[in-house]
Amino acid sequence: MKTRIGVIGTGWRAGFFLRAAKMLPQQFEVCGVVYHSEAGKERAGAWGVPLFASPEQLVQETKPDYVVVSVSRKSGVARQITAQLAEMGVPVLMETPPADSLEDLTEFYKQCGQAKIQVAEQYQFQPMIAARLAVAASGQIGQVYQTQFHLPNGYHSISVHRKALGVGMALPKVWGAQYVHQRMSAPGRDGDPVSEEMISVKQMVFHLDYGEKQAFNDLEGDQCRAWIRREHYNIRGDRGEVYDDEVYYMEDFLTPVHYSLERMMTGAGTNLEGSFLRGVRGQNGWVYENPFRPARMFDDEIAVATCMQKMAEYVQGGPDFYSLAEAMQDRYLALLTVQSAKEGKVLEASPQIWMK
Repeated sequence: MKTRIGVIGTGWRAGFFLRAAKMLPQQFEVCGVVYHSEAGKERAGAWGVPLFASPEQLVQETKPDYVVVSVSRKSGVARQITAQLAEMGVPVLMETPPADSLEDLTEFYKQCGQAKIQVAEQYQFQPMIAARLAVAASGQIGQVYQTQFHLPNGYHSISVHRKALGVGMALPKVWGAQYVHQRMSAPGRDGDPVSEEMISVKQMVFHLDYGEKQAFNDLEGDQCRAWIRREHYNIRGDRGEVYDDEVYYMEDFLTPVHYSLERMMTGAGTNLEGSFLRGVRGQNGWVYENPFRPARMFDDEIAVATCMQKMAEYVQGGPDFYSLAEAMQDRYLALLTVQSAKEGKVLEASPQIWMK
C-alpha cells in the first residue's frame, strides 16, 4: 500500500523528498505540494503533482498520511506551519530542527512536544555512515569511547556522534572554535565553478566531553562539496576502531583482525544490472543493504527516502527514528558549540524540557 504524502515548500531541499517519491512510485504518492510564491508555484509545477496555496487546502482535499514541512527555519514559518498541522492532528516530518535559539526551541517543544512529529535527520541513514554505525553498535570494536569526524556541523554531525558513542541525552561540556581560511572554490548547488577563484571558508571545530566518552568534529565550510577535502570517520573502541572504510579489532589478545567496508555498486564494465548501490559488505557479508535497489539514487537520496519510509512506519504505530526531542537536543548542543566559539570558553550543557 502506497504512503500518501504532502509536501509544504518548493525549495532545493524539498526537491529531495519529491525526487525520492518519483523514483519510488510503488511506495510513495505525492498528493500535493503547497507553494508560497509564484516562483515556487512554477518550480513545483515541474513535478506534475497537484498544487495548493495553503496547508489547510492540502489536508482537507487530499488527506495525506503525513506532511513534509520543508520551509524556512530562520523565519519561524516552519514552526508556525508545523504547529498548525499538529493542531489539525496531521503527522509531520520536519525537514530540519525548528529553531535557531534555545528560547524558540523551548517554546516550540512546549507547544508541539506531544504531537506526532519526527525530523528528517538523514545522515545516520547514509549507507556508509549507517555501515560504520552498525559496526560500532555490534560490539566488534568493544566499548566505544571516542569519535573523530569531519562531518557537516550543527545537528547533522552531533546526531552521528551521539549515536556512535551511545550517549543518549547525556549532558556534555562543549568547546568550539571558528577559523577563516582562503581556499579554492568548490561546486555549489548551482553546479561547478565557472573560473578559478579563491574564497573565504569558515572552519568550525568542536569537542563534546561526556567524561569517559568524547566527540571531536572538524569541518571546513563547503567541505562536503570540495574536491580537495575528504570526509573522515574514526570511531574508537577498547577492542578496535573504525577508521574511514577500514575496521581493525582484536579477536583475542594475540589476534588482530582487519577488513574493509566495501561499497557494492552495479553497472560497471559488462555488468548490466543498472547503476545503483546494492549495499556495503564487511567481514562476514552485508553490513548495510540498500532497501531501495534498483532505484538509481545517490547516498543522500537513499538516506532521505529512508526517513520517508520510517515516517510511514511511524504513523502506523512504529517506533521513533529521530524524534523531536532528539532533534532539539542536537540543535541545542550545536548552538552551544557556536556560543562557545564566540565566547572563547567551555560551556556546560544544562537539562532541558525535552530530556524527560
